Amino acid sequence: MPGPRILVVEDDPAVSDIIARYLKRSGYDVAACSASAEEAFVQAERARPDLALMDISLGGAMDGVQAAERLNSRFDIPVVFLTGLADDATIERCRAAGGFGYVLKPFRPEDLKASIDLALSKHQVESKLRRIERWFTAAIKSIGDAVVTIDDRSAVTFLNPVAEALTGWKLDDAAGRPVKQIFRIRSEGDHPETAPLEIHGADSEFMPRTQQAVLIAADAAEIPIEFSSAPVRNDEGAVIGRVFVFRDITARRQAEEEVHTSREQLRALAAHLQEVREEERKRIAREVHDNLGQMLTGLKMDLAWIEKRLPGVADDAVRQALEGKARSMFDLLAEMVKTVRRISAELRPGVLDDLGLVSAMEWQAREWEARTGIKCSVTSTLNEAAVSPDQRTALFRIFQEALTNVARHANATNVTGRLGLDQGWLTLEIQDDGRGINNNEQHRAKSFGLLGMKERAMLLGGEFIIHGTTGKGTKVSVRVPLHAGSSA
Repeated sequence: MPGPRILVVEDDPAVSDIIARYLKRSGYDVAACSASAEEAFVQAERARPDLALMDISLGGAMDGVQAAERLNSRFDIPVVFLTGLADDATIERCRAAGGFGYVLKPFRPEDLKASIDLALSKHQVESKLRRIERWFTAAIKSIGDAVVTIDDRSAVTFLNPVAEALTGWKLDDAAGRPVKQIFRIRSEGDHPETAPLEIHGADSEFMPRTQQAVLIAADAAEIPIEFSSAPVRNDEGAVIGRVFVFRDITARRQAEEEVHTSREQLRALAAHLQEVREEERKRIAREVHDNLGQMLTGLKMDLAWIEKRLPGVADDAVRQALEGKARSMFDLLAEMVKTVRRISAELRPGVLDDLGLVSAMEWQAREWEARTGIKCSVTSTLNEAAVSPDQRTALFRIFQEALTNVARHANATNVTGRLGLDQGWLTLEIQDDGRGINNNEQHRAKSFGLLGMKERAMLLGGEFIIHGTTGKGTKVSVRVPLHAGSSA
């Protein structure tokens, strides 16, 4: 069975050929390769691909973002951007254009495959939801919902065809019977053998909001429905009956479950990517610290060996020049050692793995205070023995991101971090005395730092809360269940 058909839009023939060969190896069918937006429209019309892999910088009058908008609106083709551009303006344009993914060059094959598969899955779910939504809209316009009416004695007077199909009763058989016998419903949480819900009669003034229940059809089949009712009045305002309107929501439930599953898959992918990123940081930090550190140490030893032999140089001018160069090289090596240590620590502080979360946060607070001039302290009442490695990493990264946000936006003079344990929950609070974040800033589309902190907490089964008071600072609160794993 052929795989999904991909349209590659890339103006560099060499890159286009590499992408096409990789896609074929990964089980996809390359529908066509286009070098411009105009050619892409022609190929899309002809081949009708399942997805377009789009470069942003294209030759011609139209770039990749504009091309993506037209492909999506005209052919309903999802687009994954594959580009070397990563500035905020470009990312915002891609999001506004309805892009289903964004992969930076150079890319890893597994990242590209994951983005394509997720985009196809997301597009499939969204397409199904759009179809369901259009169906409901058309049903309402054509009285497609089930309708049951009763008279002032609560006897059935009318069923439309949809109501006949759902209840299993024909109008001729149902007319004149009590509504409770035809429109039998029970609460979703009730056991099937429990009594049905009370249905308000025609003389009731009560107008309930739309609610959900289980309809028990004539053949005892149970159908999840959404229903509402309202009194029917005559010209004098007297209640002469009641109308019940309801619809089968089985398809919607299934679609919601699919969306939920897709969301959980995306969250699982995010967790995996974070784990891979941390492992890569740890590996690079170890390589930088060990290999470069050993090389620099060797250079320092060789330089010391040379320096010991400089007094034997007969020419004073030459000896003094060499001694000056040696001192300069010693200073340069010392700075290089500091730089290697700093880069290694920024990638993955060894203190986090060796001494634990509290020590790592205290180290980060000292480093951040020295760099920014903003006073920062950490207090803890936490026994770290029960804290898992995933929790240590997540809480430390949240602490780092919170300090970054304070430095960029808060105009604060003091920051405190507190770690503790509250009834089986790990708690982390970061409080500053700055200007205070407002509601609009919390929900901006570009608040990737806040979104990242929230996702880290949720991946551990926890919660993330941020609250700002104008002129009194911002407080970040994180709660994580003590025994949750990274896939909670």
